[in-house]
Amino acid sequence: MELARQLAAERTRHRQRLPKGYNKNEIPRDICSTKTLGRLESGRYRGVNLGTVLNLLRFYRTPPEQTDHIARLAEASKAHDWCVHYATVLEDRNWFYQQCEDSASYMLFHSFSVFPSLIQGRAYYRMLRDTTRIGIEGEFDWEEGEEFRLDRRERWIASERPAQILIGEVALRIDLGPRKDAILADLREVAALSFADVRVIPYSAGRYEFQPWALNLLEYDDGEETVINVESPRGAGFIPADSSRGKFFTGAAKLASGMSIAWEDFQQ
Repeated sequence: MELARQLAAERTRHRQRLPKGYNKNEIPRDICSTKTLGRLESGRYRGVNLGTVLNLLRFYRTPPEQTDHIARLAEASKAHDWCVHYATVLEDRNWFYQQCEDSASYMLFHSFSVFPSLIQGRAYYRMLRDTTRIGIEGEFDWEEGEEFRLDRRERWIASERPAQILIGEVALRIDLGPRKDAILADLREVAALSFADVRVIPYSAGRYEFQPWALNLLEYDDGEETVINVESPRGAGFIPADSSRGKFFTGAAKLASGMSIAWEDFQQ
């Protein structure tokens, strides 16, 4: 699914002379047919050919770094177990994920031990930065990450797209440090938004199936397929919500939501 969405995003990205990118029927037939392209961009094509993908990217004039990334996705798409392979091919700067999120009509986020990233404010992000003691391999720009996180949140607030956010009680009970008051005040502001349904899964709920996973569910209008972005110790990636794995996560999300209480009630 991630390969499919990135191919579609690359075809339709803004260009100086083509603000809406290419239509499917504008792709040269010697690269692939419209039918094959449609199957590639649907995420259901099992016969992905790396040469075809590279020829498409060459036609789109995709930058080399992004070409390498999408090529790795094409190779990973043939693997039987998505979570083993996707961990090594997810892009670092999250441009593609934000594009998917921006176009979603409804979202659901779940995290057991930290605030879901969409609602992390400046104080919370800096708490994470200040308590990170082990160096991250390669270059990591905390300031750039902070601005990306805050810009992503502001885009969501401006759009007023409805979202349910499920947080494990542990994320609120751990020592949040000297910024605790600012963090909780920021969370109260988010919870007060009319389109944000912030909920807490209390300790009393016990263990639940969803607990080990962080999940972002993205629904779309116009019949476009609902997708789930999963993060786990085994890997991460996009999967269709109506797949067997997707149905496990959507079912577990409903159960977790049923165990949760509203943020306002949790505060009492």
